[in-house]
Amino acid sequence: MNLRALSCGVRKALLVSLTLGVTGVSAACVAAHDEPSPAPSNQTVSAVPATTTAAGIVPTEMVGAWESAQPGSNTTLAYRFTADGRYAHAGVLTYPVSPVANEYYLLKRTSTGAVEVDGRTLTLRPSSATTTRKDPAHPGDDYTERPASLAPRRFVWSLADGVFTLTDEDGLRFVFRRVDS
Repeated sequence: MNLRALSCGVRKALLVSLTLGVTGVSAACVAAHDEPSPAPSNQTVSAVPATTTAAGIVPTEMVGAWESAQPGSNTTLAYRFTADGRYAHAGVLTYPVSPVANEYYLLKRTSTGAVEVDGRTLTLRPSSATTTRKDPAHPGDDYTERPASLAPRRFVWSLADGVFTLTDEDGLRFVFRRVDS
């Protein structure tokens, strides 16, 4: 796939979907991947720990499943945080390569590991991470569950009115809504 030939929107979605390790997309194109900000609220959840675990401190309000998927977007990001200080992440990007042949480009990133919360800093420490790529236009370059970086990632987090926001060290902001599970 030629990244230079992709539209800014597709490059943005690619970057967002792979925010936990795969690089190569111009961040200059990325404005943000979020829904309109909710109205300011005085009900922001405090970072005061509610649950203490072996892996760190996880606020009870953060425990559960979270998803970021805008209507009409070709990208979905999802996290699940557990009370025992673990997390699972999946980021999926798909877009049609040939609607006539019903062929789709797929890029999927998954990771699991420990989550630590220290005040407003959330650190993900992956113990496993993989990337899968399927491109009908270039099948020789495809791969399945290729090992990905296990480097820790830090975010500034907030949680207010059912909206969970992560902002990475480059200033990219990701907005999630709770998913019933």
